[in-house]
Amino acid sequence: MFVHGMGHSDDRFYWQKWAGLLNAALSRAGLGLLEEQFGGVYYYDLVPGPRAGAGLCDLGLQITALRQQALQEISLSRFSFIEGLKPVKKLADYVVDNFGDIISYLYLNKTHHAVNDRLYEAIDNSSKQVHLIGYSLGAIVCYCALKQNEEVAKKVSHLIMLGSPLFWFKHGVAEWTDFRIRPAVGRFTNIAGILDIAFPHMVPKFIDNLDEHVELTIDFDPIKSHSGYFSNDRMLNLIAAEIKKGWA
Repeated sequence: MFVHGMGHSDDRFYWQKWAGLLNAALSRAGLGLLEEQFGGVYYYDLVPGPRAGAGLCDLGLQITALRQQALQEISLSRFSFIEGLKPVKKLADYVVDNFGDIISYLYLNKTHHAVNDRLYEAIDNSSKQVHLIGYSLGAIVCYCALKQNEEVAKKVSHLIMLGSPLFWFKHGVAEWTDFRIRPAVGRFTNIAGILDIAFPHMVPKFIDNLDEHVELTIDFDPIKSHSGYFSNDRMLNLIAAEIKKGWA
């Protein structure tokens, strides 16, 4: 079961393309699945963009603070090949403008609980144990939601986080959950594209109870690295190998 990331789309079946590409990699790994064994959680309709959050008085302050943090962190980060302030600021703005949905999820209580309930419903409707793949914001959604509902979490055989932007939003996530407590899932994996703008390689700095942490270069462009998890053959093979490890 896939859980999508940030941005807005009317395609409730976004996951079908991902499933097709991943199933080809699973077949190469000796674990080809049937089409009906795949599914996805859609929640774009529940997450307003940051500019729609007028009901939250300090949302603008959160965005401003995040923009300043992004500029500082990128300037000091492994993106040392980016020369000059202008491209660094552009990259920082990309982080904030495109990760704005995460702010809505973390700081709008109504949105947070509505998205979590959508995930709980999808897991409860599954007749079998769920292997859950959360991409980008979806990784944060899965982590927060399953930490808040142990009964549902026990129905998840394997939680895989792809391209998690936890580094940027650790303070917001910490408002909802204790990093020291492991989600009650069977297996817990973090997969990070090296140079991914979301900094998913930093997840083990905050979560020390992972069963597996794997890094792989997707692209030398930080933005393409974040968007390439389901289009890079080496990454698809890596994801398939991790799924196979947790398959009962």
